[in-house]
Amino acid sequence: MIDFRLAGLDITDATLRLIIRHMPLLSRLDLSHCNHLTDQSANLLTAVGSSTRNSLTELNMAGCNKLTDQALLYLRRISNVTLIDLRGCKQITRKACEHFISDLSINSLYCLSDEKLIQKIS
Repeated sequence: MIDFRLAGLDITDATLRLIIRHMPLLSRLDLSHCNHLTDQSANLLTAVGSSTRNSLTELNMAGCNKLTDQALLYLRRISNVTLIDLRGCKQITRKACEHFISDLSINSLYCLSDEKLIQKIS
């Protein structure tokens, strides 16, 4: 299990590509308050062939204000997710989070335990 905390840093998509390439066993990633991250960043983390698509279990993108509801469509691809923190992401709606949870809850049970904090409960 590899935990990588980059909260508040000037992380770009180029940085994410390096992380994906060189940290194939990454399971917990804290990108909270990284203000340059966009929906495309979520797409990179979850793209076909991306190691993080299968290895990530926890992703913190709280306070990443450029993320929109579109990011949730990409984050749905993470196969082993147990926690996604999107608190403070002003362009992500609660309705989109609820829809995200209903899509994920086919095989496992997820809940919205706090405003935009998505957790697996079974």
